[in-house]
Amino acid sequence: MPKTILPEESPIYRCFLDLIRSADRVFFAGLPGVGKSLLLQQLTLMALEAGRPAHLFQWDTARQPFESPRFPLDRGATHPMVIKAAGTWLRGSLPEWDKAHSGTDAILIGEVPLIGGRFMEIARPADDEAESLLADKRSQFVLPVPSRRVRALIESRREASIANPAHENEAQDAPPDLLRALWQDLFHVAAQLGIVESSANDEVYSPEIYEATYRHLLRHRQVKALPIDEPLRPVASVYDFDAALPQLIPDRKGAQALLREIEAATSIEQLKRAAAAWYQL
Repeated sequence: MPKTILPEESPIYRCFLDLIRSADRVFFAGLPGVGKSLLLQQLTLMALEAGRPAHLFQWDTARQPFESPRFPLDRGATHPMVIKAAGTWLRGSLPEWDKAHSGTDAILIGEVPLIGGRFMEIARPADDEAESLLADKRSQFVLPVPSRRVRALIESRREASIANPAHENEAQDAPPDLLRALWQDLFHVAAQLGIVESSANDEVYSPEIYEATYRHLLRHRQVKALPIDEPLRPVASVYDFDAALPQLIPDRKGAQALLREIEAATSIEQLKRAAAAWYQL
């Protein structure tokens, strides 16, 4: 059974207590393989203990209603059409969720990878109903920043959990080779943005480059960086909870209708160009 594993004296525990008191929407941002799912689970457990009903969303479940034989995964990579549709759906869903739970103690907790454009729509300023929510101090983006040692341990654990999943969602996690490829993608974005010299070594994960790049991507949002210097050791799958919790997730019919709208307005070539420049705000 899942339980809170964070020591009460730890900075992460204190940060989460503050979020439970002061935030209504918490978004864990960052690359796959930095501990987002575990931290989401831990914050959720703490919120429930504090009497706040938790509603969840995660990239891997939210994208699935948009996928089809026409827009399948390609060697683990999501089709640009699905990425665009899922981000459009999330941004439009946030005001609806907020209205439905106004005046309650509900808290929305989600994962936003951003890399490759995954849910990047909520990082970009726009003239719409969602912007006031996303820019508000009660919307907090939490950026886990594991040390090199912790990141290497996460990669090794990932290989083992995919081979022998304790939860069905673990089989869908990005494998270690994809984790490394996504790090290199982010490194090249950092070079494009002038955060790092393009001639530097892109093979080795750097917490400093990682944090600087994500802070740039989230510069229009409220961001809390969360250094993780010691490994966290879950006692159950990071996807386990004592009971089913409300999920913010698109229904299949609505997802396919949104895909048709985007197809009618945007060509695949345009989407591919936008996907290549996903980090531009």
